Amino acid sequence: MLNGLLQAPLDRRWLLKVAAGAMPVILSTSLGSSDAQAVGLPSASGKAPKGFDPLAAKDNLDAYIRMTRSIDPGDVTVGWFGGRVFSVIGDQEVIQPLFDVEGFGIGRTLPQPDGSYRALWREVGYYKDLASGKIMESWANPLLGGEVVETYPINNDPVNSHMKSEFRLGFGATKDEVSKVIPFVMPWHFQGPHAMAGFDVNLAWKTPLDPKVWKRESPGEMARVSEYQQWRVDANELADRSVPSLKPYGSWNRIAAWLPWMLMGQRPGHLFYRSHTLKLDRVEDLPKHVLDYTEKRFPKYLTAPEKWVEPNVSSFEMYARDRKPKA
Repeated sequence: MLNGLLQAPLDRRWLLKVAAGAMPVILSTSLGSSDAQAVGLPSASGKAPKGFDPLAAKDNLDAYIRMTRSIDPGDVTVGWFGGRVFSVIGDQEVIQPLFDVEGFGIGRTLPQPDGSYRALWREVGYYKDLASGKIMESWANPLLGGEVVETYPINNDPVNSHMKSEFRLGFGATKDEVSKVIPFVMPWHFQGPHAMAGFDVNLAWKTPLDPKVWKRESPGEMARVSEYQQWRVDANELADRSVPSLKPYGSWNRIAAWLPWMLMGQRPGHLFYRSHTLKLDRVEDLPKHVLDYTEKRFPKYLTAPEKWVEPNVSSFEMYARDRKPKA
């Protein structure tokens, strides 16, 4: 999910993965509203609640943490998501639903002396049958004439991030690259008691699945991913800094290459995800089928990480570790 794409520890190994450079990475300190306006960021729509500046990077960073996690280091955050995954092939073929997806992330956030946050996070997710809603361990791929393939759950640990109120766009792996640092300011819409924000990530990176080796699993040399997340919260709570964790209603949409376990290789097309998101009070509030399956298969995801670990691990890397190339 977005937590794994938005920010990551800034080391050379990770930089080498970010080939095209549209990925935002949090780097520095806070800016005010005048700085946000100076770099041409969008202004907010509607009237913001008193005490919250939608063009101030520090206000945006704190709001993002409170919407997606908590600024209280003692809190454990459980973020549920659930939705549907569709195939998109060409400009004329009708988009088709393939399967559902449901899962959650769990973690804690540690405020740092400089006003930044270290977020400890792990996430797991399962693919489900469209008709029954049951978690699938195999699937008859209609795009391959019904060939039965073995599913591979979302299984990302760690997905840590060090979040500050500026980030850099358009960087590569070399230290001498010059690129603009801009404040972390989200587009906001205020309507009556509602405050609404979004965050978009568009990027591509070199896949760890070499297409010469993983002929049926790899999407090619590069993997393109776009994620779009939205939240709605109570505007008065947004301005009340005594509330460490907000309870947003949200959505998560994703455009990405075929999943490795689908065995689609470099066939034309891609996937589109449409998903709801919700912050839960505790892990026991997860849907029973998700909780039971996680207890059976991935019990570590029922507890939040305790320590900072790096590097982060993507589902592609986990797949390469756990599976062998198909002939």
